[in-house]
Order: sequence, then structure tokens, then C-alpha cells
Amino acid sequence: MVRAGGIDLGGTKIEATAFDSDWAVVETKRIPTLQDSYENLVDALCEMVVWLEETAGSKGLPVGVGIPGFHSKRTGKFLTANLLASGRTVHQDLIDKLGRAVAFENDCNCFALSEAMLGAGRSYASVFGLIIGTGVGGGYCSNGTLISGLNGAAGEYGHLGIPYMTMKELGLDGIQCGCGRTGCFETYLAGPGMRRLAKHVTGKDADAKTITTAAAAGDPQMQEVMRMWARIAAELVAALQCTVDPDCIVLGGGLSKIPNIDRLIAQALPGHLLDQTEPPEIRVAEYGDSSGTRGAALAAVQNYQILEEPS
Repeated sequence: MVRAGGIDLGGTKIEATAFDSDWAVVETKRIPTLQDSYENLVDALCEMVVWLEETAGSKGLPVGVGIPGFHSKRTGKFLTANLLASGRTVHQDLIDKLGRAVAFENDCNCFALSEAMLGAGRSYASVFGLIIGTGVGGGYCSNGTLISGLNGAAGEYGHLGIPYMTMKELGLDGIQCGCGRTGCFETYLAGPGMRRLAKHVTGKDADAKTITTAAAAGDPQMQEVMRMWARIAAELVAALQCTVDPDCIVLGGGLSKIPNIDRLIAQALPGHLLDQTEPPEIRVAEYGDSSGTRGAALAAVQNYQILEEPS
């Protein structure tokens, strides 16, 4: 029996998954993300919602959508970089077209909720899901509840500034980020940032796989690249400690697949956190890329329960 459906809206594909009562996958469908018009994008989302309803045999199925970016609670308009949806009221337009409620959530929040409730963070009260891939983002879940904030931007720690003294000690220059600011964590911590560090140390271009493989084989320059990267990651964990102070940080995204990445970050923490404080547990996501749809479905169930509660 299908309990809920989740949709992960990405820049290249839209993935919908139906989950049973134990949150196991029943069936999954993928279609390309249409980039020719906003109207066709909304139609594609409608198609996936209808497919989930048909798979479940119920038009009342809780369905959630995870979308990159965030939206204003005041206007309902989205800000997203890789979709024809910025400045548009995607959530309301989808509801109007379907004639039914659909939950919407930031994709990083979906990852955090999935891992906090069912994955690597399920044994902890407060979990921060930290995604490190092409960019750096995240979501914070406390006692099973997402903390999203006014604009849904509560987990955007990739756009905090790297501390000045860290940049100075590592001999790094501030790089302009895609968000428009300069010196964001994302500029050196994301995949392209690790590549920048390799260029800084070796003068050569190298991707994350080349860097980590060479470092594991004993290349001293690539080991230095990884040391610098871990130092910057430790500063981000320190920022998390001083703000939301999570029990556990679950790593997702492409760089989370680096062997022993959780241990590398944990070993870099001493000397960067507040004195005499307990460090958070650093874990790698259990569900990986599938956390998006599972988290969206979880958000839908939570939203459905709220709507069903008597006033």
C-alpha cells in the first residue's frame, strides 16, 4: 500500500517516487525537466502528481515536491538558479492546476528531513543535513521538525563568509560566489572550490576524484589540498555549532562519496570549535541521492497531518 509520494525537481530531471508504510520504495518514475517554458514545467509536475495518485489508487495521497532554491512566505515567489521558476509562484500555480493540496519544500530541507527521520541521523534529536557538491547547502531538523525561516534560507551556510584569519593563514584570495557575495564557504568547499585549492597548491587543474585518489596514494601536494579543504570544512562546522549546535551533521552531495570524508572532517575539528565543547557527530547519508524524494514525501505526510488536526 502506498503511503505517500515525493517529487524531486532538479535542473535536468524530475523524479517521482511512491513509498509504502515502511518508507520503502514502491515505484519510481523519471522524466526530463522541461526548460522551454514555465507553463510546461508546471504541466510536467502535474503529470508526476497524477502518476503518483494513479500508482496509489488515491487522489488524496499526500504528495510533496522538493525544489532547489527558496521562496518568500510573503509573496510565495521562488528564487532558484537552474529552473524557469524564479519570480514565479510555483507552489500556488501547481495547486490551482491540480485542484488539490501539495506540500513544497527546499530540496536541501528534504535531504535533512529524510536523513534525520529515517537515515544516518535518526538516533539524534537535532540534525543538520550538509550537502557538498557543485554547491554547498543544507537544512536543519530539530526533533523531527524542519526549521526553514522567513525565506526558507535557514540552511544556506555555504553563503556565510570564510573567516578572514583562515583565508589569510591559508594564503587564499576571496572569490566571488554565484550568490553575488565574495568569500563564501561554497567558493572553496564545493567541488569547484576543491579544484581551486588544487590549482592554488599545485598550479595544475584537478577534479575531486583526481585530488583524493592522489592524496590517498601519498602525493604530498594533494594531501596538502585535502588538509586545507578539511580546515575550511572545520570552520563551517564551527559556524554551525555557534548557531544551531546540532547533535549530528549528515553529509550529502557528490563530495560526501569521498572515502572517509566524515573521518577527515571530524579529525580537523579540534582547535576550531568552542573550547571544552562536544563536537557534533559527523555521518555520511544513508540514502544519498534518494533522500530528496523521501524527504519530500515525509514533508507531505507532516503537512497532511497538520491539515487534518481538529481546530
